[in-house]
Amino acid sequence: MVEETGLAAGVQGHPAIGVAWLANKLARWSESLEAGEIVLAGSFTRPVAAKEGDVFVADYGKLGQLRFRFV
Repeated sequence: MVEETGLAAGVQGHPAIGVAWLANKLARWSESLEAGEIVLAGSFTRPVAAKEGDVFVADYGKLGQLRFRFV
Protein backbone atom coordinates (compact mmCIF):
# COMPACT_ATOMS: atom_id res chain seq x y z
CA MET A 1 0.00 0.00 0.00
CA VAL A 2 1.38 3.42 -0.92
CA GLU A 3 0.86 5.78 2.01
CA GLU A 4 2.65 8.87 0.70
CA THR A 5 4.49 10.03 -2.41
CA GLY A 6 6.40 13.23 -3.04
CA LEU A 7 8.69 15.12 -5.40
CA ALA A 8 11.96 16.83 -4.58
CA ALA A 9 10.76 19.90 -6.48
CA GLY A 10 8.50 20.73 -3.53
CA VAL A 11 11.39 21.44 -1.13
CA GLN A 12 12.33 25.04 -2.09
CA GLY A 13 15.77 24.06 -3.40
CA HIS A 14 17.42 23.39 0.00
CA PRO A 15 16.12 22.12 3.36
CA ALA A 16 17.60 25.11 5.24
CA ILE A 17 15.34 27.48 3.30
CA GLY A 18 12.28 25.81 4.79
CA VAL A 19 13.71 25.97 8.32
CA ALA A 20 14.50 29.67 7.91
CA TRP A 21 10.97 30.31 6.64
CA LEU A 22 9.52 28.50 9.66
CA ALA A 23 11.71 30.42 12.13
CA ASN A 24 10.74 33.74 10.55
CA LYS A 25 7.04 32.81 10.52
CA LEU A 26 7.12 31.82 14.21
CA ALA A 27 8.92 35.07 15.13
CA ARG A 28 5.90 37.06 13.93
CA TRP A 29 3.99 35.59 16.89
CA SER A 30 6.90 35.90 19.36
CA GLU A 31 7.52 32.15 19.09
CA SER A 32 10.72 30.34 18.20
CA LEU A 33 12.19 26.95 17.43
CA GLU A 34 13.51 25.37 20.62
CA ALA A 35 16.40 22.96 21.13
CA GLY A 36 15.25 19.36 20.75
CA GLU A 37 12.21 20.12 18.58
CA ILE A 38 11.88 17.98 15.47
CA VAL A 39 11.66 19.82 12.15
CA LEU A 40 11.12 17.86 8.94
CA ALA A 41 13.39 20.06 6.85
CA GLY A 42 12.98 19.07 3.26
CA SER A 43 10.56 16.23 3.80
CA PHE A 44 8.70 15.30 0.64
CA THR A 45 5.73 13.92 2.58
CA ARG A 46 3.78 14.48 5.76
CA PRO A 47 4.70 12.49 8.88
CA VAL A 48 3.08 9.03 9.00
CA ALA A 49 2.24 7.34 12.30
CA ALA A 50 3.95 4.01 12.95
CA LYS A 51 3.31 1.26 15.46
CA GLU A 52 5.10 -1.92 16.49
CA GLY A 53 5.26 -4.39 13.61
CA ASP A 54 4.77 -1.82 10.84
CA VAL A 55 7.12 -2.14 7.86
CA PHE A 56 8.01 0.96 5.86
CA VAL A 57 9.74 1.04 2.48
CA ALA A 58 11.26 4.18 0.97
CA ASP A 59 11.87 3.63 -2.76
CA TYR A 60 14.43 5.94 -4.35
CA GLY A 61 14.31 4.40 -7.80
CA LYS A 62 17.79 3.78 -9.23
CA LEU A 63 19.36 4.61 -5.87
CA GLY A 64 17.61 1.68 -4.18
CA GLN A 65 15.22 1.16 -1.29
CA LEU A 66 15.25 1.56 2.46
CA ARG A 67 13.11 -0.96 4.35
CA PHE A 68 12.59 -0.85 8.10
CA ARG A 69 10.35 -2.50 10.68
CA PHE A 70 9.23 -0.88 13.92
CA VAL A 71 9.83 -2.94 17.06
